[in-house]
Amino acid sequence: MRTGPGFARSGCRALKWTALFGVAFAAGAGSASAQITISGDRDTTLDEGEFLEWTITVKYQQAVGSSTGLLNVVPTIAAASAGVTTIGAPDAVTAAETTTLLEDAVTNTGTTGAAFEIPAGPASGDPLKDTQTFTFRLFSIADGDAESEKLTVAFTVNNPNSFTGQESPTPLVLAAPSDAVRTVTIRDAQEQTFELETPAGDANTSPTEGTPTTRTLQADPFPRNLSWSVSLSLNEAGYRLDPGATSLASGSDSRSITITPPDADGNREDDTVELSAFLAGTNDLLPGIDEPLEITFEDVHALPEAGKITAQAYEDREGAATGRTSTEAGAVTEGGDPVHVRVTIDRGSKGYPLDEKLVVTPRPAAPAQNVDFRAEPASIEIAAGAGKRFADFLLYARADDDVGAETLDLELVTKGEKPANGPGEVVGTFSIDIVDATARLV
Repeated sequence: MRTGPGFARSGCRALKWTALFGVAFAAGAGSASAQITISGDRDTTLDEGEFLEWTITVKYQQAVGSSTGLLNVVPTIAAASAGVTTIGAPDAVTAAETTTLLEDAVTNTGTTGAAFEIPAGPASGDPLKDTQTFTFRLFSIADGDAESEKLTVAFTVNNPNSFTGQESPTPLVLAAPSDAVRTVTIRDAQEQTFELETPAGDANTSPTEGTPTTRTLQADPFPRNLSWSVSLSLNEAGYRLDPGATSLASGSDSRSITITPPDADGNREDDTVELSAFLAGTNDLLPGIDEPLEITFEDVHALPEAGKITAQAYEDREGAATGRTSTEAGAVTEGGDPVHVRVTIDRGSKGYPLDEKLVVTPRPAAPAQNVDFRAEPASIEIAAGAGKRFADFLLYARADDDVGAETLDLELVTKGEKPANGPGEVVGTFSIDIVDATARLV
């Protein structure tokens, strides 16, 4: 038995090989044998797209005056019934698809088999004893799936003229019953892989707390005879997974998976969960999936980033309301009139924290400066909603006995109005000079 390269891969399932028929006949004196033999192993593995060869040898004799005729050794390809499975696994072998067309293999003999033309016997003298050989080829067909297949080749002898073997005048038969059937496993050139994909849509590409999101388990290529059983899991409590188990088989190359997050988890932090797809009954991820798929869910009660909190002082209320730069105040006078400070928070397009006011409390960056200012009111509320929202407070500089200007550095401590949505705070910053009203004594 020999193997050799076949043709290039193709996705077509139909019969692809119409050439590469090879027949070799040899005549000459044979050694003593009364049978038909077939070379090669009885159980062979063949790479998809390649071919193998077996040599069929017929040793015959023709009596004086006997007529010429044909002897055929006919192969029948069938799906193997032993050593095959329909359960998906990386090393699984399925039964070959041979029920309609010979979809996985074809021979160089067609349905008539290897034809041996036996010559007529001599007119007189001794019987004619001779040997003929035929090179039988089995071509594996490159298909579109990634499944290794097993088939059998059963040989039968069609000897209508009852040609006999060299050692006895009995009709030619195969040397042993075990020679009649060969088993061939076609090792597929492709690898079955799977992928967890993210479908289009905001709910999937930008998932948020309280809103279900979808992922797709995709098989590549399409399963044909194997059914891949899959168990799915998440590493975070409070998240629901539907389904928790599924399968992919012929007729279905993908499955939709829905992950439903909690409405609110009370921590104001984004959650990153891991979706894993295992081969059912194992701790092995599906082929092609090297690691769990990470999915980050935005917390709808997350506080804004510190950089989204800004403040500007103005000389009067009208200036704060209109934002006129001509009324901006760079300093506040100790013991004098207050400045109007407008705090602006960019709550983004989604208005996080959702449906919740923000409470901003000015406090000194240095505790010692707590005596240098007063804010009215002590805290302000920023309205809920998307985009930029603002509120004002009056900033007074208290009179003291110090001499000399100083800078007041304030932290704008921002929290959510609803404790049930979670703890935490973010801190913006604001600075303003204090003009000293204390006269220097000489």
